[in-house]
Amino acid sequence: MADKDAHKAKTKKLPKWITEHFEGSLESSQTLMQIVHLSEKGIAVLRGMPKIVEVLAEVKGDSEATATQKQLETAKREALLAQTEVERGFPVLHGFAVVSLWSWLEHFVKEFVALWLLHRKSALSAPSVQKLRIRFGDYMQLPKSEQAAYLVELLEKDMASPLKKGVNRFESLLEPFGLGGSLPPGCAQSIFELQQVRNLLAHRSGRVDRRFKAECPWIKCRVKEELVVNREMLERYSSACMDYWIELLYRLGDVHGVALRPAPGKDSDAET
Repeated sequence: MADKDAHKAKTKKLPKWITEHFEGSLESSQTLMQIVHLSEKGIAVLRGMPKIVEVLAEVKGDSEATATQKQLETAKREALLAQTEVERGFPVLHGFAVVSLWSWLEHFVKEFVALWLLHRKSALSAPSVQKLRIRFGDYMQLPKSEQAAYLVELLEKDMASPLKKGVNRFESLLEPFGLGGSLPPGCAQSIFELQQVRNLLAHRSGRVDRRFKAECPWIKCRVKEELVVNREMLERYSSACMDYWIELLYRLGDVHGVALRPAPGKDSDAET
């Protein structure tokens, strides 16, 4: 009997709307990281542009001397900036990526919860949803998909989700529907760090303050100095987001009776 149930679990599939959302989110995350890597290469290439402009000037002769001089001056300025970015480990580029990665994670979870409300009628019976104060007139004028997004916004406010730290920001939206759970080791701390670094970049121009020092004492930095986001940090944040992406997919597999989790003993214990 147990073997039969296991076989059924392996042959079951998740609903199409779930797989489409997860596939789309994965693609956008991969695109973000690919753009970062391409940008690193492009910035590095700029360091050699002055030499290229000088070589082209020799080929052209003096007929376009003024235009060439302007190009050379621009190339030298850009080469100097590129050299600085390369030497510092691309902190500006990685900073933009951190802000984008946190936005990606927020959208991934919020859009999923909206889809859950849209496709699972039982979700509307959750106590956390039932107690929401809805402006009925506004709600009824919205398309179905926007109604679900509207409910997520209200749920966020009611649960004070934007004020919660790290993965609690997202778990608070998942738990009302029985989709909360544990996380892989290190995932929660990395996502918490991602949030704090993102906030520092977005609201403090990357300048370390005492609050950041207290929240992330493991990061070696001084108050008032600029936090440098290096490649290791960005890749760790990206990996943590993917771990969370996978864990949520596993949870959905559990709910739908689809065997997605690795067999016991093949994966490390999760953290609570």
